Amino acid sequence: KQAFTLVTLITGSLSVVGWFGARLCLEAMSLAPAVVELGTLYLRIYFAGMVFLSLNHALNSCFYGTGDARTPLYINLVASLIKVVTTYVLVLGPFGLPAWGVEGAAVGNIFGGFCGLTLGVSLLYSGRFRLRLLPETSYRLDPELARRILRIGVPSALQGLFRNGSSLLFAKLIALTTAGTATVAAYAIGNQVERLLRRTSLAFGTAATTMVGNSLGAGDRDAAQSRGAAANLVGFVAMVLCGIPVALLARPFMELFTHIPDVVRIGVIYLWAVALAEPFMCLGITAGGALRGAGDTKPPLYYTMIAQWLVRLPVGYLLAFSLGLQERGLWIALVLLSVVQGLLTWRKYRQGLWLERRI
Repeated sequence: KQAFTLVTLITGSLSVVGWFGARLCLEAMSLAPAVVELGTLYLRIYFAGMVFLSLNHALNSCFYGTGDARTPLYINLVASLIKVVTTYVLVLGPFGLPAWGVEGAAVGNIFGGFCGLTLGVSLLYSGRFRLRLLPETSYRLDPELARRILRIGVPSALQGLFRNGSSLLFAKLIALTTAGTATVAAYAIGNQVERLLRRTSLAFGTAATTMVGNSLGAGDRDAAQSRGAAANLVGFVAMVLCGIPVALLARPFMELFTHIPDVVRIGVIYLWAVALAEPFMCLGITAGGALRGAGDTKPPLYYTMIAQWLVRLPVGYLLAFSLGLQERGLWIALVLLSVVQGLLTWRKYRQGLWLERRI
C-alpha cells in the first residue's frame, strides 16, 4: 500500500508536467506540424491516465516479488484484450459509432490499464495469493517505510528517466537526418519489433530479480548467485536466437506495413542493428535485475547514464552528421550503447559485492 501511494503521488505530479509540456516536447523533436497536433492529442490523454498504467506495473511487481509470474500474465492478457477491442471501436468507429482516431487509441490504452489494475487489486484483496492487501491497514504514508522504498526505487526510476530522455533525443537526431521523414517512419515501424524483443529481455530481468530476491530473503547466497548466473546465460542465448529470425525476416516485416523503398531500406538496416544489439541489452537488463533483487539499484543507473548519454547520443551524432553516415551512424550507436551497458552491468554482477548488501 505504501508503494501504491508513492506511485500515485509521483506519477500524478509527472502527469501534470506531461500534460502541459506535451506540445513543447513534440515541437522540440523537429516533427512535422501534423504529427505534433496528433501527438499532442494522444499524449495529453495518456498523461491524464498514466497513473493507472504505473499502478498496474507496480501491482505486477508485487506478484513477481512472491515468485508468481502467472497471475500478472493472466491480468495483462485480460487487460490487453480489453485494450484491443476498445481501441478498435474508438479509433475506427464501426457499426455507425463515432471514430475518434488518435484520441481513441489513447483512451483505449488507458482503459485497458484501468481494467487490469482493477482486476489485480481485487485479487490482492481476495486473500487467495501469497501476497494480500489487508482491509484494516492504511494507505497513509509511513515516513520510515516510504524512505526505505524510495532508497531502492528512486535509482530505478531515474534509470528509466535517463533511458527515456535519451530515446527522445535519439528520435530528434533521427528526424534531423537527410531522409528525415522516411527514417522516422522506418524507426516507428521497426521500433515495434525492438519493443517486442525488449519486453522479452525485461521478462528475464524480472525473473532474475524474483529468483535472486527470494534466494537472498531465504538466506541462501549460493542459490542467489547460481540463479542469477543462469538467468544471465539463458537470457543472452535466448535473445541471440530471437534475433536470428528478426534479421532474416527484416524485409518481409517492413513490407507488411509499407512499400515505400526508402522506408523499407532504412528499416531493414535498423532491424539488423536491433537483432545484433538486443542480446547485449538483455544481458544488461538481466544482470541489472539480479542486482535489483539484492537492493543494489545504483550501478544500473550509472551504467545507463554512461551508455545512453555518453555513448549513444554523442557517438550517434558524430557518426551520423560529422562523419556523414546519417541514419546508419545512429544504428551503429544503438549497437554500441547496448554492448557497453550490457558488459558494464554484467561485470558489476560478476564482482559479487551485491551478495553482501542489506536492505
